[in-house]
Amino acid sequence: MNRNLLLTAMMITALACTPPSKPAKTATDTLADADSSLIKQADSTGIAPLPDTTFIRADTISYEPTALTGKWLRPVPGRDKETQGFDLRKDGSAHSINMYTLVYEKWALSKDTLLLWNHTEGVHQKDSAATVDTTIIKDLSDTTLVIFPVKAAEGYLEKYEKKIEKGGRVKGKKQK
Repeated sequence: MNRNLLLTAMMITALACTPPSKPAKTATDTLADADSSLIKQADSTGIAPLPDTTFIRADTISYEPTALTGKWLRPVPGRDKETQGFDLRKDGSAHSINMYTLVYEKWALSKDTLLLWNHTEGVHQKDSAATVDTTIIKDLSDTTLVIFPVKAAEGYLEKYEKKIEKGGRVKGKKQK
């Protein structure tokens, strides 16, 4: 009995000497501690921000946007005589070609990453909000564009051919 009483007294003493744990910080506490310059402000420009591209390695190839301007086409899966694709314009706008439910709006280039803003029309989906397709350019020449959509399975590539402008001229060059 004395032994149990002694053990209980030792445990109470040990617990009494332990400093109390600090309560978890709340979002309000964190904001109060933070520098006010780090608080995010709402964007009033109406332009969607670029997706996070920090995963891009610094040693990646960079391309000139002019190398991508133009109409890029590929065969429709299962209908090799028909083509579909997109038209990338100098002003940053993008348009779908023979894809009536997928509507491209604009595009941007970050090193070797092609970003395509789009939305769907005429299709009942759970979420038809605007999205940004992020693709890595694997190969680009005057007439060929090979991209890897980052949401695709490893090894999947999409190959597009540039539609030749009147006079047999193809616009755009790769930056070295």
